[in-house]
Amino acid sequence: MVTGVDHVAIAAKDPKALAQWYCDFLGLRILFDNGKERPTYLVGGTMGAVVEIMPDNDGQVTTHQPLDPGIRHIAFRVQDFDAVYAQLQGQVLGLTPAAEAAGGGQVAFFHDPEANLIQIVSRPREII
Repeated sequence: MVTGVDHVAIAAKDPKALAQWYCDFLGLRILFDNGKERPTYLVGGTMGAVVEIMPDNDGQVTTHQPLDPGIRHIAFRVQDFDAVYAQLQGQVLGLTPAAEAAGGGQVAFFHDPEANLIQIVSRPREII
C-alpha cells in the first residue's frame, strides 16, 4: 500500500519564476529541471518533501480560501515559526495571523505569486 506522499504539483503560468520564488522565499532548492522551453521543476527542502511546478494550460487562475472544499493548501514545516513569520511579513500576499495548528503548534497562510494557498506550520513534537 501507500508509504507516503511523493509530491504535490502546481500548474503555473510561469514555472521558472514560480520555482525561483519558492527557492527565494521559502528556502527550497531546485532538484530537477527538464530543460524544456516551458519547463517542469521539482523543488524541495531538507525534509524530503517535493513540489512539482509544471506549465499550466493557460486557464483562468482562481484564488481559494483555507476552508473552501477540496485540496486547499501546501503546508511547509518550519522550525522557528516566529522568525519565518517575521521574514514573510510584507513579502507575501495575504499573510494571515498565526493560529493554533491541528495536532499542536502554529500555522499561518499566504498566497504565492500565482495565487496558490501556502501554509507554514511548526510543531512542538512529531505527530507521526
